[in-house]
Amino acid sequence: MIRRCWPALLMAGLLLLLIVAWRIDRAAQYGSGYQQAQADARALNIQIELATQEEADRADAEYRGAIMAREAAKKTVATQRARIDGLLDQLRRRSKTADSGSGSDGAGADWIGVLGSCVAEYERLGNDTARLADKVNGLQGYVRSISLIKR
Repeated sequence: MIRRCWPALLMAGLLLLLIVAWRIDRAAQYGSGYQQAQADARALNIQIELATQEEADRADAEYRGAIMAREAAKKTVATQRARIDGLLDQLRRRSKTADSGSGSDGAGADWIGVLGSCVAEYERLGNDTARLADKVNGLQGYVRSISLIKR
């Protein structure tokens, strides 16, 4: 009976060996693919981190530049404000010494006060505009960084 079953057992053993070899090969390919996918994911994460850091550095540099520009503008405004205040003081002194009823060219106290309030309002509007510009620049930087991440 063993002699008759021998070829069938041999074929079954070879088929079993072939199936086991095929499963081992598939497992090795799966493991290799998994490792490759892990390596690709790591490389992609590194690229994303580098791009994010570069964008953050660029946005930080733009922000520092905007702050420096705003500070320079504030210095210019302060300088001009001091100059205008000096001119207003000169006009007040002249208006006190000169006859205020000398005609339409006379710099009366009311006219000087109006000019001073206009300068103060202009300065306040400039500060508000600078604050709003900072907010807009910040929002634009945020949108740019989000659009880079989605790419």
